[in-house]
Amino acid sequence: MKTPETIHSGTISEQLASYKRRSRLSLFVTSVFAGLIALGVFYCSLIATSQPITAEQYSEVNDAIELLESKGFEREAFLLRHTAEFRRSDNWFNAAVLKADSYAATNFPFQIVTLYPDFYSKTTDRVERAMVLLHEAKHLESKDENAAYSYVWRNRERLGWTQLSHGTTLTYVTISEQTRENAPELFTCRDHLWNDCTEPMK
Repeated sequence: MKTPETIHSGTISEQLASYKRRSRLSLFVTSVFAGLIALGVFYCSLIATSQPITAEQYSEVNDAIELLESKGFEREAFLLRHTAEFRRSDNWFNAAVLKADSYAATNFPFQIVTLYPDFYSKTTDRVERAMVLLHEAKHLESKDENAAYSYVWRNRERLGWTQLSHGTTLTYVTISEQTRENAPELFTCRDHLWNDCTEPMK
């Protein structure tokens, strides 16, 4: 039979264990809550320090998204249409990063897509604008530059953005060079035209 002291001691131990469990849970909940608040403040600062796209610009963006959807890029179109917040000027975070020949930039996981003037002025049609958005959609999925450039280049024929249709445009030439820099593994086939492993012509 347990003595009163043993019973009393066991009760205190149980209370201490219960208190520790509640303390750990409370600390976890508090940390998560504080983290969410910090992310919310950071997101709001990105939005507050940038400008939204205009109605005219949104029309061009939506037209490009519709093209992506019609070409079978349903997932990417969904992400762009339902999770992305489009802006036309840099937020404070993007402004601190040096950019050259940029059509767009994405802040993941905040799903903020900044579309620079080149997106509207240097692209020749909605196909090229869809190509840029397809690249950014990969970033919305948390993919890095290598994966984004590679995906677009591998799927350019499906999109209708090929050497034959757009090979002489400034955008095609620029993205081609950037793809070689960011996804060099696609250009190692010496028996293919321009060493491009995705190029059907040999």
